[in-house]
Amino acid sequence: MTTTYSKRENAFERGEHVWRVEEDCLIWIRPSGDSLTLLWKDIGAVRAAFAPTRWKAWRHVFELTSRRGGGLLIDNCHFRAVGDFEDRSPTFTPFALACIDRVIAHAPDARAALGANPAGYVARLIFALAMMITLAWALIALPTLPGWLVIIKLLLIAAMLPAVFSWATRSRPRRVRLSAESLRSGLPNSPRLSP
Repeated sequence: MTTTYSKRENAFERGEHVWRVEEDCLIWIRPSGDSLTLLWKDIGAVRAAFAPTRWKAWRHVFELTSRRGGGLLIDNCHFRAVGDFEDRSPTFTPFALACIDRVIAHAPDARAALGANPAGYVARLIFALAMMITLAWALIALPTLPGWLVIIKLLLIAAMLPAVFSWATRSRPRRVRLSAESLRSGLPNSPRLSP
């Protein structure tokens, strides 16, 4: 059985990209009709990650990297209109799991990872911490007439910490064993796999 996944990337494309999982390869058909083929035996790394953005707080990505250096980064977000995205997790997760199964069968020595790209993660973490410190300094340093407003400012800072902490822990890069069970936590709404 062939597993497929499709989505529209942005406003400049009229049609959808379609990825089709075949026995020996992944076929990517672009809206223009041209296609690319990625052989499973050429996969050197697989990564799944929670990667939210401002408009897509539920976004997850799945990345296949070739041993030659190129790769595909696919997410679960379908563009409908500016600022309006559809969550395609119900078809994205089975697609990603089918890809993982094919990589295990054809490239069992491929690396597997969960979370953000290490370099990007460090840069975003430093940026988030710098913004939190700047915002905390601004809220505390700005003159406040009534003393109780300082408490409200501190509560605002405290309310932002769980969001930063949640992103930092869920997106933390880490190596895992190449298996569907190991990569499952980086995929959206993925049910527990049976042993």
